[in-house]
Amino acid sequence: MRAPKLDELDLKIISHLQQDGRIPVAELAKRLNQPENTVRYRIERLLKHGVIRRFTALVDPRALGLNVSAAVMFKVDPKKLDQLLEKLTSMKEVTNVYQLSGEWDLIAVVFARDIQDLHSRIEEMRRMEGVREMNVMVTTRVIKSEYRFVLT
Repeated sequence: MRAPKLDELDLKIISHLQQDGRIPVAELAKRLNQPENTVRYRIERLLKHGVIRRFTALVDPRALGLNVSAAVMFKVDPKKLDQLLEKLTSMKEVTNVYQLSGEWDLIAVVFARDIQDLHSRIEEMRRMEGVREMNVMVTTRVIKSEYRFVLT
């Protein structure tokens, strides 16, 4: 299903929802000076077409005891890529997986309670079929972690 062409109202709705996904539709319609039914319809359409994937809470991982994170880069046997992607995306400790161009094939972001927990996750990944080489970069400081996108 192709995403609809986004107009100025769609972008304004998305912008407000990125700031506060719990804003009531009535309040959002008021801020945008639009009928509530129009805003509700637009949100439903954005959800239906996958522009808005879901509404969720943005949680600080440290508040959950996840004090260590790392970026793990992979060189992968191309014949095993889909199988490896399935395994990585099923790991609850892995929050993001990206396929890359260039020297490395994939990068995964993994969170853990501590270094020992991280080591266990890394070893689990290392044993996955299709992994030819890995490079682990432990996060030393989070400068920016943002899930909002520029809409202009």
